[in-house]
Amino acid sequence: MEKYAPNLSQTQEMDLSLAEQKQAMLSAIVENSDDTIISKTLQGMITSWNPAAERMFGYSEDEVIGLHISLIIPPDRLDEETYIIGQIAQGNRVDHFETIRMARDGSMIPISLSISPIKDRRGVVIGASKIARDISEQIAIHQENARLYEQVKMLNDKKDEFIGLASHELKTPLTSIGGYLQILSTMVTDEKARLFVAKTRQQVKRLSALVSDLLDVSKIEAGKLQFSVEQFDIEQVLKDAIELLSHGNNNYDISLETDIAELPVTGDPHRIEQVIVNLLTNAIRYSPGTNRIIIYLSREAHEVKIGIRDFGVGIAPEKLKDIFSRFYRVDDANPNISGLGIGLYLSHEIVTRHNGRIWAESEPGTGSTFWFTLPMGN
Repeated sequence: MEKYAPNLSQTQEMDLSLAEQKQAMLSAIVENSDDTIISKTLQGMITSWNPAAERMFGYSEDEVIGLHISLIIPPDRLDEETYIIGQIAQGNRVDHFETIRMARDGSMIPISLSISPIKDRRGVVIGASKIARDISEQIAIHQENARLYEQVKMLNDKKDEFIGLASHELKTPLTSIGGYLQILSTMVTDEKARLFVAKTRQQVKRLSALVSDLLDVSKIEAGKLQFSVEQFDIEQVLKDAIELLSHGNNNYDISLETDIAELPVTGDPHRIEQVIVNLLTNAIRYSPGTNRIIIYLSREAHEVKIGIRDFGVGIAPEKLKDIFSRFYRVDDANPNISGLGIGLYLSHEIVTRHNGRIWAESEPGTGSTFWFTLPMGN
């Protein structure tokens, strides 16, 4: 049985039909695209111009075909065309090139250009196809965001300046009040009155500590937080902090667990003690109903690792990432737990500036452990 084989003319007709279908599809896409699509020769002569281009630039297709693309390029940007044609002639694409083009009425339009080489059947570059998208809205949004950012930054700077000034002004009268109360405590003989004076002195100390923290925050923001670097024994600093906190919290058992007798660290011992006191204060504050705090001290490679563990309310997992942010409080809704939310922020800044790390591990209902590391001394 003789097989049927299409003759050459039938094959050509099929190829031609497929090519026409493909061309029709491409034309439909170009015609209906919301993006401006333009093609041109390597000499810059416009060869196609879709309806979106008419809407963007105000020229009809009949008006621009055969004209040079410089028709829509501002005079001060003609060098861009030289660059673009140079890239296209080498067969390279130019993607997301942000520039300005000029409409018929003289208005300037910010656009993003993506340009591809057009090649003939032999693969020779004979022109370029441009897709242009108006980015006026994106630029306006970006400018508005930048304006709002600058406005917020200015307000934030003013707030920090106010905090710094107010804290500085509060420091002097608080120091005087503390001094007067100390004198008064030596003069009062009535036991009840002495108790009131002692409680007042304790509250003044708390207020002074808050003011000092606020001053440190303003110094951090201004880049003026000072450190006195020296080599010191971290174990002794821990013992001093435990002794300091134990005086005002004698119902708490604060223990140090370590197998190290002496561990030298290079840094500011007073700032590191500030970190430890902040963490111990938080451990006491957030563990009502318990009376045990454990401090861990160990050496790992070239670092000292310190952990402060409480058995209190704990911290929800989703809040752990924010606890070192300035003015962030774990539970703003709890009026029984005081604080401004700056202790952990200060601790993070101090540890970070000592080239250390600080983090927390916690489980709600079982307590928290705050860890930080410091580089070993030389």
